[in-house]
Amino acid sequence: MGKTTSVKTIDRLVAVLDCFSSERPAWSLTELSQQLGLPKSTLHRFLTALESHGVLRCDPRDRRWRLGYRLLIWGNLAAESSGLRHVARPIMEELVATTRETAILTVYYQQEVVCIEKVETNHPVRMTLHVGTRRPPHAGASSKVLMAYLPEEEVRAIIQDKGLPRLCVNTITDPDRLWEELARIREQGYAESHEETDLGAWGVATPIFDRGGEVIAAIGVAGPRSRYTEQRAQEFVALCRQAARRISALIGAEPSTLGRESDEFPWKEVIARVP
Repeated sequence: MGKTTSVKTIDRLVAVLDCFSSERPAWSLTELSQQLGLPKSTLHRFLTALESHGVLRCDPRDRRWRLGYRLLIWGNLAAESSGLRHVARPIMEELVATTRETAILTVYYQQEVVCIEKVETNHPVRMTLHVGTRRPPHAGASSKVLMAYLPEEEVRAIIQDKGLPRLCVNTITDPDRLWEELARIREQGYAESHEETDLGAWGVATPIFDRGGEVIAAIGVAGPRSRYTEQRAQEFVALCRQAARRISALIGAEPSTLGRESDEFPWKEVIARVP
């Protein structure tokens, strides 16, 4: 018995995706047709269908096909399901013990940022965020740091499809301001927020990298504004960076991706100053 149509379609999908590599990231329709042995008309319909789902994209400048943003999303989820939460959990617990604020681990998925793990502080006044919570990517430190490393076309798609709704008093709702903020985050390597998602809340977050140097998650610390100082913010940024580097290294990131900042950080000094 021959293969069903659905199985043949999956086989064709895998064959198309297998054509792309770091050595050959872009193909013309003619090149793919010759590589796969498929008629150009049939292949074009298939490629267009994949483009409509974000699996592939056709660059309007050179009409060459490249991998789409949805594969980045699937890559994020694959990293999470392969143990990112379990790798990050003990490091997050250390982060909470040091900062005495809540630590969260987030990933980007389908134009939203999803909390996939959290460790709460035992402070009676604290920020609470449930695992599975979804938020827009333009507000909050953990969300913005993920948005900052998305492809430009994906950021534009978010702005066009979702807009920039105001979630709290300091939510960025102007596209030009958002682009400036994302550029600043990439330059400094972290994000900070003050009452962008919740009244009385502030936070910082840093990116986590995979072995290919891609940002796959963010780790952040959030707490009430009543415990905010500029000094604590900078200390928490340094601690989040250290935590992100440790997690990134455990999932195979190259040392060159993780920066040159010393792993020696004065944990005991910070603990002594945290109320």
